[in-house]
Amino acid sequence: MPRIIRAGTVGTRTKRQIKLTEFYILLFGVILTIFLGVGSAITPVPLAIFSIVPIFIILSCLKFRLATLVMLFFTSGLIPEQLTPSFPVAGGVVRVEELFLGFLSLILIFKLGLKVDRFRSNSLCYPIYFFFTLVAISLFIAIGNQNKLKFILTEFKFTLYWIYAFILSITIKDKKGLTTTVDFIVLLSVILAIVVVFQSFTGIRILNHGMLNELVTVDEAIQGINRSTFGGFQAFVVFSFVLTLNRLVKREIYPLIAIPVLIVISLGLLVTFGRGVWAVTFVSIFIASIWLGRKYFVLIWVILGLTGIVLGMLLFIIKPELVNAAYARMTSIGAELERGSSYDWRRIENEWALKSIQKHPIIGLGLGGEYKPQQARFMGEHESRTIHNSYLWIALKFGLFGLIFPVWLCSLLLLKAKRIGNTLAISIGAAFLNPILVGYTQMEWSSISGVLFMATMVGLLIILDQLNCD
Repeated sequence: MPRIIRAGTVGTRTKRQIKLTEFYILLFGVILTIFLGVGSAITPVPLAIFSIVPIFIILSCLKFRLATLVMLFFTSGLIPEQLTPSFPVAGGVVRVEELFLGFLSLILIFKLGLKVDRFRSNSLCYPIYFFFTLVAISLFIAIGNQNKLKFILTEFKFTLYWIYAFILSITIKDKKGLTTTVDFIVLLSVILAIVVVFQSFTGIRILNHGMLNELVTVDEAIQGINRSTFGGFQAFVVFSFVLTLNRLVKREIYPLIAIPVLIVISLGLLVTFGRGVWAVTFVSIFIASIWLGRKYFVLIWVILGLTGIVLGMLLFIIKPELVNAAYARMTSIGAELERGSSYDWRRIENEWALKSIQKHPIIGLGLGGEYKPQQARFMGEHESRTIHNSYLWIALKFGLFGLIFPVWLCSLLLLKAKRIGNTLAISIGAAFLNPILVGYTQMEWSSISGVLFMATMVGLLIILDQLNCD
C-alpha cells in the first residue's frame, strides 16, 4: 500500500511538472512573438536591448528565485535607461521591471494553481490584503470621479509592488535561500555606495535614480563638492549597514569583511548630504542596539565611533573638503528653516492636502486624484496629484480609513521583529523605521522603490517567522 501511494504521488507530481513545462513553453512562445515580432517593429529600442524581456521570461521559468533578485537589481538604477526598454501605455510608461513583476506574479500564480509551491498565510499578510481591498475600492472611485487615466495607472503600479512580499515568501524555502537573498542585498548596497561615492568625487552620473548636483546649503553652493544620492534604494543601503553592524557584534561575520563594508557604506551615506538620511540611520542603529540588549549596546556604538574615526582620517587624506561640507550641512538646519526653501513648498502641499481631506474624509479622491492646481509652469503636471508626505497621500487617495494600513503593518512588523529577536529580524525592524520616519517628508509609500523596500522586508520577515515555526 505505501508503494502504491508513493507511485501515485510521483505520478501526480510528474503530471504537474509536465503541465508547468507546457505552460512555460506556451508563455515563452507568446512573449517571444509579441516582443521580438510586433514589439521590435513599433519600438525605437534596438532589438538586442528589447530582447531583455523574453530572456527574463526564460530565467523566470528555469531559475525563479534568481529572477526575483534580477528584478531587484533592475530597480536599483545601475542599469542605464538606454539599455532598459519601456513601453507607452495610456499616456504613461510601463518600465521593464514592472513587466518583470507581472511575469513573476503570473508564473507564481500558475505554480500555486498546480500546487508546485505552497503558500501559508501570515499575520503580516493581512494588512496587505486590507490595502489591496482599499486599492480596488479606490479604482472604482477614481473612475467615478473621472480621474486622468495615466495618473490612475501610474499610482496603481506603485501598489502592485506589495506583491513582491508574497513572491519572496513563497520562493525562499530554507535558510540557505534566505541567506543568499540577504547577502545579495548587502552586495548590491555596497556596489551602489561605491557608485555614489564615484559620482560625488567625479561629477559623472551613472545611476538612473537619485540626485547628482553641486551641494547647496542655505542657497549657497559649495564649490568642488557634489551631492550624490541613492534615490529610492537608500533604505536598502541603510538596512545593509545596520545588518552588517549587528552581524559584526554578534560575531556572525568576519571583521575583515564587515569593516570595509561599513566604511564604504558610511562614505556613501555621507556624500548624500541628506540630514534626514543621517538621522534615520542613527535612529535605526539606536533601536537595533537597544533590541540586541545591554551586552551589545556599548559594543555597537564603540564600533560605530571607530568607523567614524577611520572614515574621517581617510577623508582628511583623500578629500578634506568633504568633512567641512558635512559639518556645514549639519549646522545649517536652523538657517534653512528660516530661509524657507523646500520647507515652504512642502508646507503648501500639506495645506492643500488637508483641505482636500476635509472635503473627502471617508472615500478620498481615488487613485490618480488631483488635490491641488499646478503651482508653477516649470513644475510637471504630476505636481497636482503627488505630495511629499506619504501618510497624507494615503489619506488623499483612500480616505482616512486608509491610514489603518500603515499603522497596522508597521505595528505588526515591529512587534514580530522584536519577538523573533535574531540578528536579521532586529535589522529588518530597525531599518523599517526608515520609511516610517522618512514617510513624513518623502513619498516612500507612494513610490516604486519605497514600496519595493517595504515589501522586501515584509517578505523576509514572513520567511523568518515560518522558519522559526517549522
